[in-house]
Amino acid sequence: MDLDHVCTLHKRWFRNLRIIPQRPDHVEYRLTSLFYGLRQEIKASGGPVDENRYWYEFLAPLAKMRVDGLMEGPDGNLTQIETITFSFHWFLAPLFWLLRPLFNKQKEDILRDDSALLERVYELDKTGFKRLEPSLPRVVVYGGDGFFGHLVVEDLLKYSSAEIIVASRHPKTKAFNFSKTRVRMVESDVNDYASVLSTIEDAKVVVSCIGPYQGQSLNLLRACIEKHVAYVDVADDRDFVLRCHQMASAVNDAGIPAFVGCSVVPGMSSLLTKYCQQEIPSIERTRIFISPGTQHPRGRGSFLCLLSTVGNEFSIPKGVGQKIVHGWTGREQVCFPPPMGHRWVYFVVDIADYFLQPLYFNVKTVEFKIGSELDILNRTLSGLREFKKLLRLKSADWLLPMSKVLIYAASLFGTSQGGVMVEVSGQNNDAARNMCLSVFANERGEVIPSILPSLATQMILQGEVAYRGLVPLPDWLPRERFLKELTKRQVGMAVKTDETETWLALD
Repeated sequence: MDLDHVCTLHKRWFRNLRIIPQRPDHVEYRLTSLFYGLRQEIKASGGPVDENRYWYEFLAPLAKMRVDGLMEGPDGNLTQIETITFSFHWFLAPLFWLLRPLFNKQKEDILRDDSALLERVYELDKTGFKRLEPSLPRVVVYGGDGFFGHLVVEDLLKYSSAEIIVASRHPKTKAFNFSKTRVRMVESDVNDYASVLSTIEDAKVVVSCIGPYQGQSLNLLRACIEKHVAYVDVADDRDFVLRCHQMASAVNDAGIPAFVGCSVVPGMSSLLTKYCQQEIPSIERTRIFISPGTQHPRGRGSFLCLLSTVGNEFSIPKGVGQKIVHGWTGREQVCFPPPMGHRWVYFVVDIADYFLQPLYFNVKTVEFKIGSELDILNRTLSGLREFKKLLRLKSADWLLPMSKVLIYAASLFGTSQGGVMVEVSGQNNDAARNMCLSVFANERGEVIPSILPSLATQMILQGEVAYRGLVPLPDWLPRERFLKELTKRQVGMAVKTDETETWLALD
């Protein structure tokens, strides 16, 4: 069943089509009906009966409409007959009787457009015209309608030729800035394994942008292993990444590349640490800092992750042992490249770098801190930690609506600057060395987390990724290539060392 024409050919009547499952013999989908300006969310289904007959039905809040269709006659002289049956409560009969002229007008309009399309196709076939159906590689982006997922989709639309399937439990209408014909919406719940298997069928790459990752199912990675589809995610949670690494042998046996943690942390932080290691071979301590702008508030997953960290206890590598820290403690001021400048940061969340930095670089001490450009937000969350401790609250998730209002209000005074910085300390020829690398943006800093997952997907599609199994995050992207990709997106990189003591931009 071809659905591509529904919201294009009949855009006067239908918008925002989201596929649920689709097979050659049956399809289910949701769409927005625009019945003379009346907007309704409708579930529809349909399928062929044989080569000449078909059916489909619409389930609206007040009624069900079933259409049984028949096409007969030779090519060029087809007769299309459709029988429409309405099912509704008896007391609505007068209303539907009055609306008959409007229903007839709508159906005549749809049949006229469908007939014109069939006639045009027949005319082109008679002239010997051969349609070249583009064979675009398919990329499924789970959470592609969320804050960061939307940015990943936009980047893929701009820098790749892939067909993008945006999968979500409740897909939202998004005005993607590029070719809408390359984006399709699919309803799929990552916790429903059968739904995931159906959605990623025939995909080249699956990208997970679903947050928060704390406690999230590994269904998407398992499905990619079963279907032999390349996998990319933007996970930052230590436990989630650790569970993915425990499946390393299965990923390797499937012969697919899997980029686990391909975001700012641990993806970008691992790359920056690797670039620093060229100057400081023996790394003893890695410190990672993030400061996002507040002009563009994040999505629900980011808010939940933020609240889950307030006052929570976790351990971090410290020398030969572990150190216990609490979310939104360890207040410290650090200096990012200009124009960002000085920012206040805190211990926040149990990130994957606490597991991966010792694994990749044998680092003994790892710290991660994050802070808003508006210190009032930092102090508010720090105060919430004290409030939570005083009342012995286990969770602050009930504050989600209030915190969203606060951050949306703060967005009126914030900027779109943002950046990540890695500070490395260690030895080079028995001499103590310190070095900082930062990726930052003067405007639209929110795009920084979308760069690596999009770039990894593009490189997989272009056959540039030779890895099979879990891809080592520090080793897949040379610094020159990374700089080139950053520059294309108006994002910069700067370095600071013991010798310079000031930030120097890298070209």
